Amino acid sequence: MSDNSTLPPLRGRLELATAERLSGWVMDPAAPGQEVRLALLVDGAECGRFVARTWRGDLEQAGIGDGRHGFAITIPGGLPAERGHEVRLLHADDGREIPGSPATIPRGAEAAAGEGSSLADAVMLAAKATDPAAAEALIATLAAEAAALIIASGGHHDPVLAARLARSGTALPAASRKPRALFIDEGVPAVGRDAGSNAALSHMRALMRLGYDVHFVAGASVERAGARSAGLEALGVTCWHAPWIGSVEEVLRRLGDGLALVYVHRFGVIQRYGALARRWAPRARLIYCVADLHFLRAARRLAVEAGLPPDDAATAATMGGLRMAELAAAVAADAVITHSSHEAALLRRDIPEANTHLVPWDVPLRPGQTAGGRGVAFVGSYGHAPNLDAAHELLEQVMPLVWAEDATIPLLLAGSDLPSGLRAAGTRPAAGPVEVLGWVDDLDALFARVRLTASPLRYGAGLKGKVLDSLAAGLPCLCSPMAAEGMDLPEPLAPLVATTAADMAASILRLHRDEAEYIAMRDAGLAWIGEHFSLARIDTALGAALGPTP
Repeated sequence: MSDNSTLPPLRGRLELATAERLSGWVMDPAAPGQEVRLALLVDGAECGRFVARTWRGDLEQAGIGDGRHGFAITIPGGLPAERGHEVRLLHADDGREIPGSPATIPRGAEAAAGEGSSLADAVMLAAKATDPAAAEALIATLAAEAAALIIASGGHHDPVLAARLARSGTALPAASRKPRALFIDEGVPAVGRDAGSNAALSHMRALMRLGYDVHFVAGASVERAGARSAGLEALGVTCWHAPWIGSVEEVLRRLGDGLALVYVHRFGVIQRYGALARRWAPRARLIYCVADLHFLRAARRLAVEAGLPPDDAATAATMGGLRMAELAAAVAADAVITHSSHEAALLRRDIPEANTHLVPWDVPLRPGQTAGGRGVAFVGSYGHAPNLDAAHELLEQVMPLVWAEDATIPLLLAGSDLPSGLRAAGTRPAAGPVEVLGWVDDLDALFARVRLTASPLRYGAGLKGKVLDSLAAGLPCLCSPMAAEGMDLPEPLAPLVATTAADMAASILRLHRDEAEYIAMRDAGLAWIGEHFSLARIDTALGAALGPTP
Protein backbone atom coordinates (compact mmCIF):
# COMPACT_ATOMS: atom_id res chain seq x y z
CA MET A 1 0.00 0.00 0.00
CA SER A 2 1.19 3.52 -0.75
CA ASP A 3 1.87 6.35 1.74
CA ASN A 4 -1.43 7.84 2.90
CA SER A 5 -0.07 10.64 5.08
CA THR A 6 -0.95 13.35 2.57
CA LEU A 7 -4.40 12.03 1.69
CA PRO A 8 -7.64 13.19 3.30
CA PRO A 9 -9.55 10.77 5.54
CA LEU A 10 -12.17 8.61 3.88
CA ARG A 11 -15.82 9.60 4.22
CA GLY A 12 -18.32 6.95 5.21
CA ARG A 13 -18.90 4.48 7.98
CA LEU A 14 -18.84 0.80 8.80
CA GLU A 15 -22.46 0.90 9.97
CA LEU A 16 -23.09 -2.74 10.75
CA ALA A 17 -20.63 -5.45 11.76
CA THR A 18 -21.98 -8.80 12.88
CA ALA A 19 -20.77 -12.38 12.59
CA GLU A 20 -22.94 -12.76 9.48
CA ARG A 21 -22.90 -9.38 7.77
CA LEU A 22 -20.90 -6.19 7.18
CA SER A 23 -22.45 -3.10 5.63
CA GLY A 24 -21.91 0.62 5.28
CA TRP A 25 -20.60 3.12 2.77
CA VAL A 26 -17.38 4.84 1.79
CA MET A 27 -16.26 7.66 -0.53
CA ASP A 28 -12.77 9.04 -1.14
CA PRO A 29 -12.71 12.89 -1.05
CA ALA A 30 -9.48 12.76 -3.04
CA ALA A 31 -11.29 10.97 -5.90
CA PRO A 32 -15.05 11.47 -5.33
CA GLY A 33 -16.02 10.13 -8.73
CA GLN A 34 -14.20 6.83 -8.33
CA GLU A 35 -15.34 3.67 -6.60
CA VAL A 36 -13.34 2.67 -3.53
CA ARG A 37 -11.76 -0.75 -3.39
CA LEU A 38 -11.66 -2.07 0.16
CA ALA A 39 -9.52 -4.74 1.82
CA LEU A 40 -11.27 -6.81 4.50
CA LEU A 41 -9.18 -7.97 7.46
CA VAL A 42 -10.49 -10.36 10.11
CA ASP A 43 -8.33 -10.81 13.19
CA GLY A 44 -5.42 -9.21 11.37
CA ALA A 45 -5.51 -11.47 8.30
CA GLU A 46 -6.67 -10.17 4.93
CA CYS A 47 -9.64 -12.21 3.70
CA GLY A 48 -10.38 -10.57 0.39
CA ARG A 49 -11.08 -7.36 -1.48
CA PHE A 50 -14.24 -5.83 -2.88
CA VAL A 51 -15.51 -2.58 -4.39
CA ALA A 52 -18.07 -0.36 -2.65
CA ARG A 53 -20.47 0.31 -5.50
CA THR A 54 -23.99 -0.47 -4.19
CA TRP A 55 -26.52 2.32 -4.76
CA ARG A 56 -28.19 3.76 -1.66
CA GLY A 57 -31.00 6.27 -1.84
CA ASP A 58 -30.04 7.96 1.43
CA LEU A 59 -26.58 8.74 0.10
CA GLU A 60 -27.87 10.20 -3.15
CA GLN A 61 -30.47 12.29 -1.35
CA ALA A 62 -27.78 13.60 0.99
CA GLY A 63 -25.73 14.71 -2.04
CA ILE A 64 -23.02 12.10 -1.55
CA GLY A 65 -21.98 11.51 -5.14
CA ASP A 66 -24.43 9.44 -7.17
CA GLY A 67 -25.26 7.26 -4.17
CA ARG A 68 -23.23 4.31 -5.48
CA HIS A 69 -20.89 4.06 -2.52
CA GLY A 70 -22.55 1.40 -0.38
CA PHE A 71 -21.48 -2.11 0.42
CA ALA A 72 -23.02 -5.17 2.07
CA ILE A 73 -21.11 -8.39 2.57
CA THR A 74 -22.65 -11.65 3.71
CA ILE A 75 -20.26 -14.02 5.47
CA PRO A 76 -21.15 -17.63 4.54
CA GLY A 77 -22.28 -19.39 7.68
CA GLY A 78 -21.02 -16.53 9.86
CA LEU A 79 -17.75 -16.15 11.73
CA PRO A 80 -17.01 -18.85 14.34
CA ALA A 81 -19.11 -18.06 17.42
CA GLU A 82 -16.76 -19.58 20.00
CA ARG A 83 -14.55 -16.46 20.02
CA GLY A 84 -14.76 -12.76 19.33
CA HIS A 85 -13.35 -11.11 16.21
CA GLU A 86 -11.88 -7.81 15.09
CA VAL A 87 -12.93 -6.62 11.64
CA ARG A 88 -11.15 -3.85 9.74
CA LEU A 89 -11.88 -2.24 6.38
CA LEU A 90 -9.02 -0.41 4.64
CA HIS A 91 -8.61 1.34 1.32
CA ALA A 92 -6.95 -1.45 -0.67
CA ASP A 93 -4.48 0.89 -2.41
CA ASP A 94 -3.23 3.13 0.39
CA GLY A 95 -4.39 1.66 3.72
CA ARG A 96 -6.67 4.47 4.89
CA GLU A 97 -9.22 3.08 7.31
CA ILE A 98 -12.95 3.59 6.87
CA PRO A 99 -14.67 5.42 9.77
CA GLY A 100 -16.15 2.96 12.24
CA SER A 101 -13.31 0.51 11.63
CA PRO A 102 -12.01 -1.46 13.43
CA ALA A 103 -15.18 -3.10 14.78
CA THR A 104 -15.28 -5.77 17.45
CA ILE A 105 -17.71 -8.67 17.07
CA PRO A 106 -18.37 -10.33 20.44
CA ARG A 107 -18.45 -14.07 20.77
CA GLY A 108 -21.56 -16.22 20.97
CA ALA A 109 -24.60 -14.86 22.77
CA GLU A 110 -22.85 -11.54 23.43
CA ALA A 111 -23.12 -10.73 19.70
CA ALA A 112 -26.84 -9.96 19.98
CA ALA A 113 -26.14 -7.08 22.35
CA GLY A 114 -23.43 -5.82 20.01
CA GLU A 115 -25.83 -5.83 17.09
CA GLY A 116 -28.35 -3.88 19.11
CA SER A 117 -25.73 -1.31 20.05
CA SER A 118 -24.65 -0.94 16.44
CA LEU A 119 -28.22 -0.28 15.35
CA ALA A 120 -28.77 2.05 18.29
CA ASP A 121 -25.74 4.10 17.30
CA ALA A 122 -27.05 4.34 13.76
CA VAL A 123 -30.47 5.45 15.03
CA MET A 124 -28.77 8.24 16.99
CA LEU A 125 -27.02 9.36 13.81
CA ALA A 126 -30.40 9.52 12.09
CA ALA A 127 -31.85 11.52 14.97
CA LYS A 128 -29.04 14.07 14.72
CA ALA A 129 -29.31 14.45 10.94
CA THR A 130 -30.14 18.02 9.89
CA ASP A 131 -31.59 16.99 6.51
CA PRO A 132 -35.09 15.46 7.10
CA ALA A 133 -35.03 13.58 3.81
CA ALA A 134 -31.63 12.08 4.56
CA ALA A 135 -32.78 11.11 8.07
CA GLU A 136 -35.90 9.38 6.72
CA ALA A 137 -33.86 7.55 4.12
CA LEU A 138 -31.37 6.42 6.78
CA ILE A 139 -34.21 5.18 9.00
CA ALA A 140 -35.56 3.17 6.05
CA THR A 141 -32.10 1.68 5.58
CA LEU A 142 -31.95 0.80 9.29
CA ALA A 143 -35.31 -0.94 9.03
CA ALA A 144 -33.97 -3.01 6.16
CA GLU A 145 -30.87 -3.87 8.21
CA ALA A 146 -33.11 -4.91 11.11
CA ALA A 147 -35.08 -7.12 8.77
CA ALA A 148 -31.83 -8.68 7.57
CA LEU A 149 -30.85 -9.44 11.17
CA ILE A 150 -34.24 -11.03 11.80
CA ILE A 151 -33.82 -13.17 8.71
CA ALA A 152 -30.33 -14.21 9.86
CA SER A 153 -31.63 -15.19 13.28
CA GLY A 154 -34.59 -17.16 11.93
CA GLY A 155 -37.15 -14.69 13.30
CA HIS A 156 -38.91 -14.48 9.95
CA HIS A 157 -40.70 -17.71 10.89
CA ASP A 158 -42.71 -15.79 13.54
CA PRO A 159 -45.98 -14.64 11.88
CA VAL A 160 -46.71 -12.11 14.66
CA LEU A 161 -43.35 -10.41 14.14
CA ALA A 162 -43.85 -10.40 10.39
CA ALA A 163 -47.26 -8.75 10.84
CA ARG A 164 -45.82 -6.07 13.12
CA LEU A 165 -43.11 -5.23 10.60
CA ALA A 166 -45.67 -5.09 7.81
CA ARG A 167 -47.79 -2.60 9.80
CA SER A 168 -44.73 -0.41 10.30
CA GLY A 169 -44.18 -0.34 6.54
CA THR A 170 -41.15 -2.65 6.58
CA ALA A 171 -41.63 -5.77 4.49
CA LEU A 172 -39.51 -8.75 5.40
CA PRO A 173 -37.72 -10.31 2.45
CA ALA A 174 -39.15 -13.68 1.54
CA ALA A 175 -37.16 -16.39 3.30
CA SER A 176 -35.45 -18.85 1.00
CA ARG A 177 -37.14 -22.22 1.33
CA LYS A 178 -34.87 -23.99 -1.11
CA PRO A 179 -33.33 -27.24 0.12
CA ARG A 180 -29.61 -26.82 0.69
CA ALA A 181 -27.01 -28.92 -1.11
CA LEU A 182 -23.29 -29.08 -0.30
CA PHE A 183 -21.01 -29.99 -3.22
CA ILE A 184 -17.55 -31.27 -2.27
CA ASP A 185 -14.81 -31.67 -4.89
CA GLU A 186 -11.04 -32.03 -4.65
CA GLY A 187 -10.39 -28.51 -5.92
CA VAL A 188 -12.40 -25.54 -7.16
CA PRO A 189 -13.45 -26.33 -10.75
CA ALA A 190 -12.63 -23.98 -13.61
CA VAL A 191 -14.46 -23.72 -16.93
CA GLY A 192 -12.60 -25.58 -19.68
CA ARG A 193 -9.81 -26.77 -17.38
CA ASP A 194 -10.61 -30.48 -17.68
CA ALA A 195 -13.54 -32.86 -18.04
CA GLY A 196 -13.87 -33.22 -14.27
CA SER A 197 -14.25 -29.46 -13.84
CA ASN A 198 -16.79 -29.27 -16.66
CA ALA A 199 -18.80 -32.11 -15.12
CA ALA A 200 -18.74 -30.54 -11.63
CA LEU A 201 -19.84 -27.13 -12.90
CA SER A 202 -22.56 -28.70 -15.03
CA HIS A 203 -24.00 -30.65 -12.12
CA MET A 204 -23.89 -27.65 -9.77
CA ARG A 205 -25.84 -25.61 -12.32
CA ALA A 206 -28.27 -28.51 -12.69
CA LEU A 207 -28.74 -28.68 -8.91
CA MET A 208 -29.72 -25.01 -8.92
CA ARG A 209 -32.17 -25.55 -11.79
CA LEU A 210 -33.65 -28.45 -9.81
CA GLY A 211 -34.37 -26.07 -6.94
CA TYR A 212 -31.38 -26.44 -4.59
CA ASP A 213 -29.45 -23.72 -2.78
CA VAL A 214 -25.93 -24.89 -3.65
CA HIS A 215 -22.88 -24.50 -1.39
CA PHE A 216 -19.33 -25.58 -2.30
CA VAL A 217 -16.13 -26.50 -0.47
CA ALA A 218 -12.87 -27.92 -1.83
CA GLY A 219 -11.22 -30.89 -0.15
CA ALA A 220 -7.61 -30.21 -1.14
CA SER A 221 -7.42 -26.69 0.32
CA VAL A 222 -9.89 -24.36 1.99
CA GLU A 223 -8.01 -21.28 0.76
CA ARG A 224 -10.01 -19.08 -1.59
CA ALA A 225 -9.16 -19.96 -5.20
CA GLY A 226 -9.28 -16.47 -6.72
CA ALA A 227 -11.01 -16.32 -10.09
CA ARG A 228 -12.26 -19.90 -9.77
CA SER A 229 -14.13 -19.14 -6.55
CA ALA A 230 -15.40 -15.88 -8.01
CA GLY A 231 -16.69 -17.81 -11.03
CA LEU A 232 -18.69 -20.14 -8.81
CA GLU A 233 -20.08 -17.22 -6.81
CA ALA A 234 -21.15 -15.53 -10.05
CA LEU A 235 -23.26 -18.63 -10.76
CA GLY A 236 -25.00 -18.20 -7.39
CA VAL A 237 -23.01 -20.85 -5.49
CA THR A 238 -22.00 -20.07 -1.89
CA CYS A 239 -18.28 -20.84 -1.57
CA TRP A 240 -16.86 -21.82 1.83
CA HIS A 241 -13.20 -20.92 2.34
CA ALA A 242 -10.70 -19.54 4.85
CA PRO A 243 -10.84 -17.59 7.06
CA TRP A 244 -14.54 -18.32 7.52
CA ILE A 245 -13.80 -22.04 7.96
CA GLY A 246 -10.72 -24.16 8.60
CA SER A 247 -11.77 -27.55 7.21
CA VAL A 248 -14.38 -29.41 5.21
CA GLU A 249 -15.56 -31.07 8.41
CA GLU A 250 -16.29 -27.65 9.90
CA VAL A 251 -18.58 -26.85 6.96
CA LEU A 252 -20.39 -30.18 7.40
CA ARG A 253 -20.72 -29.57 11.13
CA ARG A 254 -22.00 -26.01 10.76
CA LEU A 255 -24.50 -26.77 8.01
CA GLY A 256 -25.42 -30.09 9.63
CA ASP A 257 -29.13 -30.86 9.76
CA GLY A 258 -29.81 -27.98 7.40
CA LEU A 259 -28.44 -30.01 4.49
CA ALA A 260 -30.83 -31.93 2.28
CA LEU A 261 -28.08 -33.22 -0.01
CA VAL A 262 -24.32 -33.82 0.05
CA TYR A 263 -22.84 -34.36 -3.43
CA VAL A 264 -19.29 -35.78 -3.29
CA HIS A 265 -17.20 -35.73 -6.48
CA ARG A 266 -14.34 -38.23 -6.97
CA PHE A 267 -13.13 -41.27 -5.04
CA GLY A 268 -10.48 -39.56 -2.91
CA VAL A 269 -13.06 -37.08 -1.64
CA ILE A 270 -15.67 -39.71 -0.70
CA GLN A 271 -12.93 -41.63 1.15
CA ARG A 272 -12.13 -38.63 3.34
CA TYR A 273 -15.56 -37.08 3.81
CA GLY A 274 -18.24 -39.72 3.18
CA ALA A 275 -18.39 -40.87 6.80
CA LEU A 276 -18.19 -37.28 8.07
CA ALA A 277 -21.14 -36.35 5.88
CA ARG A 278 -23.15 -39.16 7.43
CA ARG A 279 -22.16 -38.04 10.93
CA TRP A 280 -22.82 -34.31 10.66
CA ALA A 281 -25.63 -34.32 8.08
CA PRO A 282 -27.62 -37.46 8.91
CA ARG A 283 -30.76 -36.22 7.14
CA ALA A 284 -28.98 -35.47 3.87
CA ARG A 285 -28.94 -37.82 0.89
CA LEU A 286 -25.34 -38.73 0.07
CA ILE A 287 -24.59 -38.70 -3.66
CA TYR A 288 -21.26 -40.03 -4.91
CA CYS A 289 -20.05 -39.21 -8.44
CA VAL A 290 -17.18 -41.50 -9.38
CA ALA A 291 -15.94 -39.22 -12.23
CA ASP A 292 -14.13 -42.34 -13.48
CA LEU A 293 -13.22 -45.65 -11.85
CA HIS A 294 -9.67 -45.38 -10.54
CA PHE A 295 -9.05 -49.13 -10.31
CA LEU A 296 -10.04 -49.54 -13.96
CA ARG A 297 -7.72 -46.77 -15.14
CA ALA A 298 -4.83 -47.92 -12.95
CA ALA A 299 -5.08 -51.57 -14.06
CA ARG A 300 -5.17 -50.56 -17.72
CA ARG A 301 -2.12 -48.35 -17.32
CA LEU A 302 -0.13 -51.17 -15.73
CA ALA A 303 -1.14 -53.52 -18.52
CA VAL A 304 -0.22 -51.12 -21.33
CA GLU A 305 3.13 -50.24 -19.75
CA ALA A 306 3.85 -53.99 -19.45
CA GLY A 307 3.00 -54.52 -23.12
CA LEU A 308 -0.22 -56.41 -22.36
CA PRO A 309 -3.82 -55.80 -23.57
CA PRO A 310 -5.45 -52.94 -21.59
CA ASP A 311 -8.00 -55.24 -19.94
CA ASP A 312 -5.55 -58.02 -19.08
CA ALA A 313 -7.21 -60.09 -16.34
CA ALA A 314 -4.03 -60.78 -14.38
CA THR A 315 -3.13 -57.10 -14.21
CA ALA A 316 -6.68 -56.18 -13.20
CA ALA A 317 -6.44 -58.64 -10.32
CA THR A 318 -3.60 -56.59 -8.81
CA MET A 319 -6.08 -53.74 -8.32
CA GLY A 320 -8.30 -55.86 -6.06
CA GLY A 321 -7.91 -53.67 -2.96
CA LEU A 322 -8.59 -50.42 -4.80
CA ARG A 323 -11.50 -52.01 -6.62
CA MET A 324 -13.13 -53.17 -3.39
CA ALA A 325 -12.68 -49.74 -1.80
CA GLU A 326 -14.33 -47.99 -4.75
CA LEU A 327 -17.22 -50.44 -4.89
CA ALA A 328 -17.74 -50.15 -1.13
CA ALA A 329 -17.94 -46.35 -1.41
CA ALA A 330 -20.54 -46.70 -4.15
CA VAL A 331 -22.67 -49.09 -2.09
CA ALA A 332 -22.50 -46.82 0.97
CA ALA A 333 -23.92 -43.81 -0.90
CA ASP A 334 -27.63 -43.25 -1.41
CA ALA A 335 -26.93 -42.97 -5.15
CA VAL A 336 -23.81 -43.35 -7.27
CA ILE A 337 -23.34 -41.39 -10.50
CA THR A 338 -21.10 -42.27 -13.44
CA HIS A 339 -20.75 -40.53 -16.79
CA SER A 340 -19.80 -43.62 -18.80
CA SER A 341 -22.28 -46.27 -19.94
CA HIS A 342 -19.45 -48.84 -19.77
CA GLU A 343 -18.80 -48.04 -16.11
CA ALA A 344 -22.52 -47.93 -15.31
CA ALA A 345 -22.84 -51.47 -16.67
CA LEU A 346 -19.78 -52.58 -14.70
CA LEU A 347 -21.16 -51.13 -11.43
CA ARG A 348 -24.59 -52.68 -11.98
CA ARG A 349 -22.95 -56.05 -12.61
CA ASP A 350 -20.57 -55.99 -9.64
CA ILE A 351 -22.77 -54.22 -7.06
CA PRO A 352 -26.39 -54.64 -8.16
CA GLU A 353 -27.55 -53.43 -4.73
CA ALA A 354 -26.12 -49.94 -5.41
CA ASN A 355 -28.40 -47.22 -6.76
CA THR A 356 -26.43 -46.52 -9.97
CA HIS A 357 -27.29 -43.73 -12.40
CA LEU A 358 -25.79 -42.70 -15.74
CA VAL A 359 -25.57 -38.89 -15.76
CA PRO A 360 -23.23 -37.15 -18.22
CA TRP A 361 -22.67 -33.40 -18.18
CA ASP A 362 -24.13 -30.78 -20.51
CA VAL A 363 -22.04 -29.90 -23.56
CA PRO A 364 -23.14 -26.70 -25.34
CA LEU A 365 -23.07 -26.69 -29.13
CA ARG A 366 -20.74 -24.06 -30.56
CA PRO A 367 -20.14 -24.95 -34.22
CA GLY A 368 -17.65 -22.70 -35.97
CA GLN A 369 -16.27 -22.32 -39.44
CA THR A 370 -13.97 -25.31 -39.23
CA ALA A 371 -14.17 -26.82 -42.72
CA GLY A 372 -11.43 -24.56 -44.07
CA GLY A 373 -8.91 -25.48 -41.40
CA ARG A 374 -5.98 -27.79 -41.86
CA GLY A 375 -4.17 -30.01 -39.42
CA VAL A 376 -4.77 -32.16 -36.35
CA ALA A 377 -5.05 -30.96 -32.74
CA PHE A 378 -4.66 -32.85 -29.50
CA VAL A 379 -6.29 -31.11 -26.53
CA GLY A 380 -6.07 -32.37 -22.97
CA SER A 381 -4.86 -31.82 -19.42
CA TYR A 382 -1.36 -33.32 -19.46
CA GLY A 383 -1.35 -33.74 -15.70
CA HIS A 384 -3.69 -36.67 -16.42
CA ALA A 385 -1.38 -39.57 -17.34
CA PRO A 386 -3.59 -41.11 -20.09
CA ASN A 387 -3.58 -37.78 -21.96
CA LEU A 388 0.19 -37.42 -21.82
CA ASP A 389 0.62 -40.96 -23.12
CA ALA A 390 -1.88 -40.31 -25.92
CA ALA A 391 -0.11 -37.11 -26.98
CA HIS A 392 3.18 -38.98 -27.33
CA GLU A 393 1.36 -41.74 -29.25
CA LEU A 394 -0.05 -39.20 -31.71
CA LEU A 395 3.26 -37.37 -32.13
CA GLU A 396 5.53 -40.39 -32.38
CA GLN A 397 3.39 -43.17 -33.88
CA VAL A 398 0.46 -41.71 -35.82
CA MET A 399 1.73 -38.48 -37.39
CA PRO A 400 4.91 -39.95 -38.94
CA LEU A 401 2.60 -42.21 -41.00
CA VAL A 402 0.59 -39.13 -42.03
CA TRP A 403 3.68 -37.11 -42.91
CA ALA A 404 5.00 -39.97 -45.04
CA GLU A 405 2.17 -39.13 -47.48
CA ASP A 406 1.54 -35.45 -46.77
CA ALA A 407 4.24 -33.52 -44.91
CA THR A 408 2.17 -30.30 -44.90
CA ILE A 409 -0.45 -31.42 -42.34
CA PRO A 410 0.42 -29.77 -38.99
CA LEU A 411 0.02 -31.20 -35.49
CA LEU A 412 -0.97 -28.85 -32.65
CA LEU A 413 -0.52 -29.89 -29.00
CA ALA A 414 -2.68 -27.85 -26.63
CA GLY A 415 -3.79 -28.13 -23.02
CA SER A 416 -2.91 -27.42 -19.41
CA ASP A 417 0.04 -28.70 -17.37
CA LEU A 418 2.26 -29.31 -20.40
CA PRO A 419 5.43 -31.09 -19.15
CA SER A 420 8.92 -30.26 -20.36
CA GLY A 421 9.37 -33.75 -21.81
CA LEU A 422 6.47 -33.39 -24.21
CA ARG A 423 7.54 -29.85 -25.11
CA ALA A 424 11.03 -31.12 -25.92
CA ALA A 425 9.64 -33.99 -28.01
CA GLY A 426 7.41 -31.58 -29.93
CA THR A 427 10.21 -29.15 -30.71
CA ARG A 428 12.65 -31.74 -32.04
CA PRO A 429 12.96 -31.90 -35.85
CA ALA A 430 10.12 -33.97 -37.31
CA ALA A 431 8.92 -35.08 -40.74
CA GLY A 432 6.13 -32.52 -40.55
CA PRO A 433 5.15 -29.31 -38.74
CA VAL A 434 4.45 -29.42 -34.99
CA GLU A 435 3.22 -26.57 -32.79
CA VAL A 436 3.47 -26.99 -29.01
CA LEU A 437 0.92 -24.51 -27.65
CA GLY A 438 0.27 -25.57 -24.08
CA TRP A 439 -2.68 -23.85 -22.40
CA VAL A 440 -4.92 -21.86 -24.78
CA ASP A 441 -7.47 -19.32 -23.57
CA ASP A 442 -9.70 -19.57 -26.63
CA LEU A 443 -10.43 -23.17 -27.58
CA ASP A 444 -12.79 -22.11 -30.36
CA ALA A 445 -9.98 -20.15 -32.03
CA LEU A 446 -7.80 -23.26 -31.91
CA PHE A 447 -10.57 -25.41 -33.37
CA ALA A 448 -11.04 -22.91 -36.19
CA ARG A 449 -7.41 -23.45 -37.25
CA VAL A 450 -7.52 -27.23 -37.68
CA ARG A 451 -9.43 -29.79 -39.70
CA LEU A 452 -10.00 -32.30 -36.88
CA THR A 453 -8.79 -33.53 -33.50
CA ALA A 454 -7.43 -36.91 -32.46
CA SER A 455 -7.51 -38.86 -29.20
CA PRO A 456 -5.42 -42.05 -29.45
CA LEU A 457 -5.81 -43.03 -25.79
CA ARG A 458 -4.25 -46.39 -24.93
CA TYR A 459 -5.70 -46.57 -21.43
CA GLY A 460 -8.07 -44.62 -19.21
CA ALA A 461 -11.60 -44.65 -17.85
CA GLY A 462 -14.71 -42.48 -17.81
CA LEU A 463 -16.20 -40.23 -20.46
CA LYS A 464 -13.69 -38.23 -22.53
CA GLY A 465 -14.38 -34.50 -22.46
CA LYS A 466 -11.91 -33.76 -25.25
CA VAL A 467 -13.99 -35.86 -27.66
CA LEU A 468 -17.28 -34.22 -26.65
CA ASP A 469 -15.91 -30.68 -26.88
CA SER A 470 -14.52 -31.31 -30.35
CA LEU A 471 -17.75 -32.77 -31.71
CA ALA A 472 -19.75 -29.93 -30.13
CA ALA A 473 -17.60 -27.46 -32.08
CA GLY A 474 -18.39 -29.24 -35.35
CA LEU A 475 -14.93 -30.79 -35.45
CA PRO A 476 -14.63 -34.56 -36.07
CA CYS A 477 -12.54 -36.31 -33.41
CA LEU A 478 -10.72 -39.52 -34.30
CA CYS A 479 -10.80 -41.88 -31.32
CA SER A 480 -9.10 -45.04 -30.24
CA PRO A 481 -11.57 -47.63 -28.90
CA MET A 482 -10.52 -46.56 -25.38
CA ALA A 483 -11.33 -42.91 -26.10
CA ALA A 484 -14.76 -43.83 -27.47
CA GLU A 485 -15.59 -46.21 -24.59
CA GLY A 486 -18.78 -45.46 -22.68
CA MET A 487 -20.11 -42.99 -25.24
CA ASP A 488 -22.29 -45.33 -27.30
CA LEU A 489 -21.47 -43.48 -30.51
CA PRO A 490 -24.16 -43.92 -33.19
CA GLU A 491 -23.52 -45.74 -36.46
CA PRO A 492 -22.89 -42.56 -38.49
CA LEU A 493 -19.92 -41.75 -36.21
CA ALA A 494 -18.46 -45.28 -36.26
CA PRO A 495 -15.81 -44.30 -38.88
CA LEU A 496 -14.24 -41.99 -36.29
CA VAL A 497 -13.05 -44.97 -34.22
CA ALA A 498 -9.60 -46.17 -35.31
CA THR A 499 -8.10 -49.32 -33.80
CA THR A 500 -4.45 -48.89 -34.82
CA ALA A 501 -2.04 -46.03 -35.48
CA ALA A 502 -2.16 -46.90 -39.19
CA ASP A 503 -5.98 -46.72 -39.16
CA MET A 504 -5.91 -43.31 -37.47
CA ALA A 505 -3.31 -41.98 -39.90
CA ALA A 506 -5.40 -43.16 -42.87
CA SER A 507 -8.48 -41.45 -41.40
CA ILE A 508 -6.58 -38.17 -40.91
CA LEU A 509 -5.53 -38.20 -44.56
CA ARG A 510 -9.00 -39.17 -45.77
CA LEU A 511 -10.79 -36.45 -43.81
CA HIS A 512 -8.40 -33.86 -45.24
CA ARG A 513 -9.20 -34.99 -48.79
CA ASP A 514 -12.83 -36.13 -48.76
CA GLU A 515 -15.09 -33.10 -48.23
CA ALA A 516 -18.32 -35.12 -48.35
CA GLU A 517 -17.22 -37.53 -45.61
CA TYR A 518 -15.88 -34.64 -43.54
CA ILE A 519 -19.22 -32.78 -43.65
CA ALA A 520 -21.10 -36.00 -42.84
CA MET A 521 -18.93 -36.59 -39.74
CA ARG A 522 -19.28 -32.96 -38.65
CA ASP A 523 -23.09 -32.94 -38.96
CA ALA A 524 -23.48 -36.34 -37.29
CA GLY A 525 -21.34 -35.22 -34.34
CA LEU A 526 -23.34 -32.02 -33.83
CA ALA A 527 -26.64 -33.91 -33.99
CA TRP A 528 -25.49 -36.52 -31.47
CA ILE A 529 -24.18 -33.95 -28.96
CA GLY A 530 -27.36 -31.89 -29.27
CA GLU A 531 -29.54 -34.92 -28.56
CA HIS A 532 -27.63 -36.56 -25.70
CA PHE A 533 -25.91 -33.71 -23.80
CA SER A 534 -28.58 -31.03 -23.54
CA LEU A 535 -29.56 -29.24 -20.33
CA ALA A 536 -32.95 -30.96 -20.28
CA ARG A 537 -31.32 -34.39 -20.63
CA ILE A 538 -28.91 -33.70 -17.77
CA ASP A 539 -31.63 -32.32 -15.49
CA THR A 540 -33.80 -35.38 -16.04
CA ALA A 541 -30.98 -37.84 -15.39
CA LEU A 542 -29.63 -36.01 -12.34
CA GLY A 543 -33.12 -35.52 -10.94
CA ALA A 544 -33.70 -39.27 -11.12
CA ALA A 545 -30.48 -39.89 -9.19
CA LEU A 546 -31.32 -37.35 -6.47
CA GLY A 547 -34.89 -38.48 -5.93
CA PRO A 548 -37.76 -36.12 -5.02
CA THR A 549 -36.71 -32.59 -4.02
CA PRO A 550 -37.37 -32.12 -0.27
